[in-house]
Amino acid sequence: MGGRALSIHSRQAVPDVLELLRLFPDHGVPVLHWFTGTASELKTAIGQGCWFSIGPAAFSSSAGKALARKLPRDRVLPESDGPFAQLDGRSVMPWDFDITVALLSDVWSLPFEEVRAQLLSNARMFVNKIGYTKLIKKLI
Repeated sequence: MGGRALSIHSRQAVPDVLELLRLFPDHGVPVLHWFTGTASELKTAIGQGCWFSIGPAAFSSSAGKALARKLPRDRVLPESDGPFAQLDGRSVMPWDFDITVALLSDVWSLPFEEVRAQLLSNARMFVNKIGYTKLIKKLI
C-alpha cells in the first residue's frame, strides 16, 4: 500500500465506503475525513488501516467529541476543512493547527505539547507511508 493518499468523505455512507476499501485494499492509504461512523465502524476502519483527519469543526457536538476521544492517536491527522468550516464566524485555515491540538488535548486528556508532537509525528509517518518523503524534501 502507498503512493496515494485517499481523502474520503464517508458521511452517511460509512458501511459502503468500508466495503469498497475492503474490496480494493491496494488503492492507496485511506484517510477518513471528519469520520462520523459508529464505534463498530471505527473499529472496522482501524482494522483496515484507515487514518482519520479531524479539525476544529468536528468538536462542535458531543458526539463529535466522543468519537474524537476514540480515534487511534497514532493515525490522526489535523485538517482545517477550510474555507468551508467556520470557527467564531471565520473560515478555519491550516494555520489554525493549534486549535485542533488544544481540542484533542482536552478530549484525550493529554498535555498540549504531547498532542502537538503526536500530530506532527503522525504527519511525518503518513508522508513516509505514501512515499512522498523525497518530494517533501525537494519542496523544503
